[in-house]
Amino acid sequence: MGSLRSFIKGGLLILVSMFMLTATPLFAATASEQNAALSSENQSTEYKVELQRNRDYACTQCHKENKNGMHGTHAKAINPNTALPVTCTNCHGNISPDHRDGVPDAMRFNKDTFPVDKQNQVCLTCHQPEKLRKALWAHDVHILKTSCASCHKLHSATDPVKGLDQKGQIKLCVDCHSKQQQQLQAVVQLQQQSSSQQKEKEAP
Repeated sequence: MGSLRSFIKGGLLILVSMFMLTATPLFAATASEQNAALSSENQSTEYKVELQRNRDYACTQCHKENKNGMHGTHAKAINPNTALPVTCTNCHGNISPDHRDGVPDAMRFNKDTFPVDKQNQVCLTCHQPEKLRKALWAHDVHILKTSCASCHKLHSATDPVKGLDQKGQIKLCVDCHSKQQQQLQAVVQLQQQSSSQQKEKEAP
């Protein structure tokens, strides 16, 4: 009888030992997975800062006429360099303390304040030349001679140039170059008049 009890006890001890050996890795794996999940959750929520104020708040306090549509066609655009929404300073730059006094510290597009190449460099920080070339060949021709804002409307609700068919594109070219032609003709006429007056003075 004593031998039978010893045999049963020995068998139970072996079974318990085998169970502990097989269960320990399972418990360890479960604990490891739980720790990994907690770590991942902490990383996703820790140090996450969300901007509460509109990035353009300082600008729109003075430029109130366009407060509700300051960006125009850029309202929903994402800056590819920062992966954040486009802001006033992305295009116009940071202002100085003398900005309110009229100091030309902010980029002004389609104005003589800044040369054409400086204006277009701002646009090209986001708009890639290769894509512009594919969209319309005229981009290559005008990139160093005409500001982008000469054709594109920056703050309007829609850019009238976008979506033009071939006929509309040709009309845009003709309208602009017709004005240039008229200006050129006016200059030539003035030169001719000046030359004729000079000849009359020099005549005996």
